[in-house]
Amino acid sequence: MSKVRSAITAALVVIAIIVAAVFGVASFNAGVAQRYNAIAAEIPLGSDYTGYVYTTIYPEGVISASDYNALEGSDKSAYERHGGVYVNLEDSDYDDLAALTADVESDAAVLSERFADRGLSDYSVSVRDGLSIVAAVPSGFTYAAYKGNNSTDRSSALSSAANTLGYLLADGELTIRTVDSSITLGDSDDAGTYDTTRFADEYTDADILGDGSPTYPFVGAGESAADYFSSVSAYTFGGSNVLSFSLTQYGRERMRYISSIAAYSESQVIYVCVGDTQVLAITCTSTIDSDKMQFSMNTLSAAEDAAAVLGSVINGGELSVAYRPLVSALSSSAAGGENAALLTFVAFVVVLAALCVAAVVRYKKLGGVLSLSLIILALVMLYALYILSILTTFAVVAVCAVMLVLFAGSNVFLLNEVRAQCKTGKTMQAAVKSAYKRTWLPVLDIHAVILAASIIVAAVCIGEAAACGLIAVVGSIASIALWWFTRLMWHVCSAPVRNKFAFGGFKREVYGDD
Repeated sequence: MSKVRSAITAALVVIAIIVAAVFGVASFNAGVAQRYNAIAAEIPLGSDYTGYVYTTIYPEGVISASDYNALEGSDKSAYERHGGVYVNLEDSDYDDLAALTADVESDAAVLSERFADRGLSDYSVSVRDGLSIVAAVPSGFTYAAYKGNNSTDRSSALSSAANTLGYLLADGELTIRTVDSSITLGDSDDAGTYDTTRFADEYTDADILGDGSPTYPFVGAGESAADYFSSVSAYTFGGSNVLSFSLTQYGRERMRYISSIAAYSESQVIYVCVGDTQVLAITCTSTIDSDKMQFSMNTLSAAEDAAAVLGSVINGGELSVAYRPLVSALSSSAAGGENAALLTFVAFVVVLAALCVAAVVRYKKLGGVLSLSLIILALVMLYALYILSILTTFAVVAVCAVMLVLFAGSNVFLLNEVRAQCKTGKTMQAAVKSAYKRTWLPVLDIHAVILAASIIVAAVCIGEAAACGLIAVVGSIASIALWWFTRLMWHVCSAPVRNKFAFGGFKREVYGDD
């Protein structure tokens, strides 16, 4: 390769790296009222870096200290203090405080399972004072949102986290409802038809729609809507976020009947609810007659929230206690400290810089070539975190650092073999060819093992472990690809150089006659 072609190729690679790095890590004001936030500043962060969104639920008859202090003196006398809460059993369904405490503990375990099934990277469900449950999920803020440089994302993340809490903390049974009071539904007879008896339940008067409209159940006496479904799942397909129901044989029959009469009703809408929480609104323009029902949701997060709570209730995970309506969700500070994200970023850059400096010191100009590949690998993982919306935590960043070390170690292994081949008296070209041939299988083996393990972790695990597995998949594939790319750049950059050994800091042993 000529000097000109070599210089042009190297320059294009360097320019591409600089452009990707600038857009990746540099935030700046693009105008008086506009700001460009770097890719690194738009990656969703876990509670390590941006804290939790949390709320507390209280059983009926249990209030917080602030609510108690707001009561009139005559109303306070009905309550007794228990730790940090106040209890009036007459307003609850319990006569025994111990029984209420036991059921709250049991509900906390059910909620923990829901949060785990939701696949959150981090969450917390704990019982406080034996009579209230505190639930927390990661805020999901980006660094820009956390620092106030992107108010839209901050508002969206808070809303999403609050919605997740609202769904997962829903108490009550699964019901299918309508706003049309003219529709009546009752038991089926042997002919498979239904009588016109209305069966009310305790949720009929609840403000499920949030506008004061009453709703009525599509459930006959002695049956449960949970028996209609065998499973619920959420996934993304073709750009759509899908909530999918698998129906039992009985459920298919019932949904066929319910959808047929809903299609001819005034509203044509069926509401799927857990207690007084509306989970899904289904518009019926025709009869639903299938073993599966699939509906598009606005976001994947909403679909996963719905799938988690519905799946829990369908499998017997109803809460035992009736809880008061949720209070507003609050946000906490970062678990790792106010500047945890910035300090982690600086630490990662220091590790990357140290590897690059060590490469240059050890392998001269060839170390510069290796440094380019290290920087490319770091940028690949940075952009992968953004594109795949991986919730980034301490553990995820640690996996990214391990991928850099894996790549650096693979190259050190190779270059030590090149040095050994040079000492046998081979030319530089022959030494490189022989070294790649000798080290290819061991390097491939270690990458294959890591890739296979990462795929299993990403597919089988949930939450933070799955996030770590996913970025490890990206990192291991990029590492092996860049291992070969380094050879290409080695050839490009060293082609115009006469002394190929000096380019990489190698020496060739020349044996003369005694």
